[in-house]
Amino acid sequence: MNYWKHSLLSKKKFQGDANDYLQLHKFMDTSKLFYFNIKHRVLLHNTYGIDLCIQKFGETLINAENKKVLIRDIAAEHCKEDLMGVVPTLNNWFKYIDEALLDHIKPINPADSKLKEFVLRPLLMSGLKSTLMITHSNFGIYLTKELLGIDYALELVNYLPETNINELLQYIKLKDRWQYTPDLEQLKNIENELDY
Repeated sequence: MNYWKHSLLSKKKFQGDANDYLQLHKFMDTSKLFYFNIKHRVLLHNTYGIDLCIQKFGETLINAENKKVLIRDIAAEHCKEDLMGVVPTLNNWFKYIDEALLDHIKPINPADSKLKEFVLRPLLMSGLKSTLMITHSNFGIYLTKELLGIDYALELVNYLPETNINELLQYIKLKDRWQYTPDLEQLKNIENELDY
């Protein structure tokens, strides 16, 4: 589902205007810019991605009808719409990996504590070294720019070898149906309401 359809569903669920929700849904799907394959969802369609949305957009937004909506709820609905009603954790996504992935992840230890906390967050949330592929890659550099700013992103570049998220996602295996099946009821809800 594209981010405009997600925005239309948010309008239906939370009221206001679809444009109220567009930037959040666009951020949730930025991983498609790096890997235009269903596996892009591994990176942000989870509780970690929801946490990043809160960091980026704040705890709430005020929609066009002047109603306060939790960012957490909007991002969780995005996950549910794409993943058969599931809001997974990183552990759910990284349950099935090719162990060779671990050979490609060398945890870094930045001197700056803010950058260090940011790049280690996937590990801290999951306890899985494999989840560091998110922040220890070109996608992680992008996330750092989006959430901490360009100076932190340029600093991160100095710590990381040239690691492409496309290569790392090859080691993730999708075995559960929710990982690749959208919630078809959600799609039916907006079928007749699409206005391009």
